[in-house]
Amino acid sequence: MNATETGNVNSIVRIHDEPTFAVVGTLLQFISTPEQSRANLSVMRGWVPAKTVIPLHSHADPEVFYVTEGSMEVFQDDARSAKWQVATAGDVVTIAGGVKHALRNSGSLDVATVLVSQEQLYRFFRELAEPLDPGGSPPAPTPEVMQKLFDVASRYHYWIGSPSDNAAIGIILG
Repeated sequence: MNATETGNVNSIVRIHDEPTFAVVGTLLQFISTPEQSRANLSVMRGWVPAKTVIPLHSHADPEVFYVTEGSMEVFQDDARSAKWQVATAGDVVTIAGGVKHALRNSGSLDVATVLVSQEQLYRFFRELAEPLDPGGSPPAPTPEVMQKLFDVASRYHYWIGSPSDNAAIGIILG
């Protein structure tokens, strides 16, 4: 049963049958859609490749990551405190809506997660998703992919940190 098909309510999803998509240098698999849950809820499997950074950004939807493999650094700034923390396999990372955050995999192995979020973030990722051959690695984001990210983020009213915002937390872009 393909989770990306609409109308498949209350189905059992065989995750190994689901396609994987490249999303701005990461991998996502959409395994439970808002249509299936009949709610404002989605579940995705995600992979952050080794030596990959997800720059500083924020959005209204909360995110909950369950780290299933590897370890990554997670930065969160909720206007009261701002810090990097390390999340390893078995940890759960909760990012409240509106909190500025970034992810960094400085290691040599990919990080695997299960991501739970709301419908708007799901729709955002679906707009950015590019089909990927099974077993393929995500391509490095091209200028066109980055422009699409900025355009889609603007339509969704998502904030993306500038190069200086990122440098202030130790992320050098480019």
